Amino acid sequence: MSSISLIDIVIMEYSIGDKILSNNNISIMKCINETCKVFNEITKKEIEKNRDEYYTMFLIKNIKNTIQSKMFSMLNNPNNINKYNTPEEYDAELEVLASQINELNYDTILKNIICGFKDYVREYHLYHNRREYYNMFGIMMNEFYNFIKYHMKHEFKTEDFDEYDDDVCDIIINYKY
Repeated sequence: MSSISLIDIVIMEYSIGDKILSNNNISIMKCINETCKVFNEITKKEIEKNRDEYYTMFLIKNIKNTIQSKMFSMLNNPNNINKYNTPEEYDAELEVLASQINELNYDTILKNIICGFKDYVREYHLYHNRREYYNMFGIMMNEFYNFIKYHMKHEFKTEDFDEYDDDVCDIIINYKY
């Protein structure tokens, strides 16, 4: 974990750094630096306590960002399949992300990715008469489905859906991707 120092604050926010350094003497600057050290200790203990939860959320965010980057590059330049040079690079990055999923965070990540997938299925069928949204949500729906099926090795069952997801359940189970 990186620590925050007084110079980091000055670099990140010039106006705060100017305020701290302009009219203060050495003792005040020493107090500010000590405050930064105490803050670092508090955040270090908090992160250690909740490390798995932070890591799981970070991994979910990376998976979604990787999938979305492919979709945006496909819409911006259909000849360019994704931001990577080849589709194999995209698949390799997803494979690396999938390999970081372990049995402790598998259920949480699967639930979150399925929830995102359900949202794209709803949007895909909601915008079926508006081509630009239809294409965008279709790409996202297919990419999330492929990640769930091939990288997480999960087959959809009716148990994955609650009573509010009956419409999505029928679409997902009966749809050929």
